[in-house]
Amino acid sequence: MSGTSLDGLDVAVLKTDGEKITGFGPTKNFVYDLLQKRKLEKATRAALRWRFEGKRPGRLETAEQFLDEMHIFACKQILKEIDCDLIGYHGQTVVHMPPQNGVLGQTLQLGDGQKLADALDLPCVYDFRTNDMKHGGQGAPLAPIYHKALCEYSKLKGKIVVLNLGGVGNFTLVDGQDMTASDTGPANGPLDNWLFRFGLDYDKDGKISAKGNFDLPLIEKWLKEIPFFKEDGTKSADRYDFDVIGELIGKSAEDGAATLAAFCAASVAHTFRKIELVPDRIIVSGGGRKNKTILKMLGDLIKCPIETAEGVGWMGDSIEAQALAYFAVRSNLGLPLSFPATTGVPEPLTGGRMAFPAKS
Repeated sequence: MSGTSLDGLDVAVLKTDGEKITGFGPTKNFVYDLLQKRKLEKATRAALRWRFEGKRPGRLETAEQFLDEMHIFACKQILKEIDCDLIGYHGQTVVHMPPQNGVLGQTLQLGDGQKLADALDLPCVYDFRTNDMKHGGQGAPLAPIYHKALCEYSKLKGKIVVLNLGGVGNFTLVDGQDMTASDTGPANGPLDNWLFRFGLDYDKDGKISAKGNFDLPLIEKWLKEIPFFKEDGTKSADRYDFDVIGELIGKSAEDGAATLAAFCAASVAHTFRKIELVPDRIIVSGGGRKNKTILKMLGDLIKCPIETAEGVGWMGDSIEAQALAYFAVRSNLGLPLSFPATTGVPEPLTGGRMAFPAKS
């Protein structure tokens, strides 16, 4: 799993029948170096200019080749430790256009599942979002069905919100057998992009944003003017739907970081207020769970217990990768990945494409 982030990829092994989690295997995390990050950022910018119109930019092919090679290398490290039956490959999201005004949405995750299947001699399921969008869904978030399985595995009761703070934020409400989900707005994406300007990779532990002062009027302006926040119901977003850092020019690194951290927290609170969601507890996953400033700001805005994934015994760095393993099994069995209350698709729907290794 690399998703929308530009920091690296995560690999994880899960044992499951497609319904219940029956065991966890090894996990590994691989960090992209600065040149690799720049390559992905340029590919993403090219994709955003392209937006499925005209000839596909050559930068995408170059980036996809690099991504496939990195994922093959990462999987080989895991396969030294354990035998697996199936691979789930998400790839790198470079452009995501939700449905709008009756027009179906489109999404692109760079990554060729056939390359992994051939290199690793294992069947590989990939392209998990396209089928949902072809049927009118948002294509995201997909993780809710795995979040529900995790809550059942850990025997959690009540209204549990799993809040994933990756490049974009999204939440899953698990309430018994019911699930509700949506993207919430920006998470680490804009904050990382802002700090790139200062030669920094990210806001480690929230230390940079903790030293700054946030611009509340600017945050309120974004919440009022950005189209995403005007929409109702289940919705999804592209990381660059919140490309607001041009409005921070002139601010210090610390004040800009504080403003973007506060924007992340405020967008979550705004989403919860809009749908009148009052959870019993919030479990935070994704890289944003390590940003203590964002967690403190969330606690100031949402009055319920907030804890990280590790607090309930989950592997916070690997949840999304584990979810892809879970999706691969569900896809192989024809089980649904998305639902009306998670992506807005008309009925429960499976997804993904299966690639089988070439016969030797």
